Amino acid sequence: MSTVERVNFEPFSDILQTQRRDFPLADSALADPLNALALVDGEWMVINDSYQIVRAADVTGANGLAATQTGYVLFAERGRYDVRAMAETKMPIVQMGDYEADTRIFDIALAAGTSGAAIISAGQPLRVATLTIGSRKYVGLAGHSGAGGAPIVGRVTRLPASNGGKLRFMKASAI
Repeated sequence: MSTVERVNFEPFSDILQTQRRDFPLADSALADPLNALALVDGEWMVINDSYQIVRAADVTGANGLAATQTGYVLFAERGRYDVRAMAETKMPIVQMGDYEADTRIFDIALAAGTSGAAIISAGQPLRVATLTIGSRKYVGLAGHSGAGGAPIVGRVTRLPASNGGKLRFMKASAI
């Protein structure tokens, strides 16, 4: 079972080989830590047609399906002042490059949809999905069955049972 903490995304590999970029938020209210739907680090984003970032799936219940394009992980803790202080509210995503990281934003058992599968082994592919952690919805990682539907965004490298409750995954730039 995953939990949401102050830090939810921790790179395990050297992050210098990745490209982190600040993108404007389509909805700047999501940077406000008091917002019930505020973004947290480790959530997955996509770039929309206006070159802004939005959650990779809708957490409001209007559409629970993940986007068909590859997502990017958010790399800013909830409520960071430097993010909120910019005239145009921007948040950093890890856009390019290979990395391995630990995340708390995952659901080990979610298997809904044609591309879903419970997370059971190292090497298993992962997809982006709408998750419920506690009483709130987030956009994070879930198992991928290998069948069509949502794109594969990474692979499991360490299960939460042997990693302090965090899911370790590898994100390859070619995925």
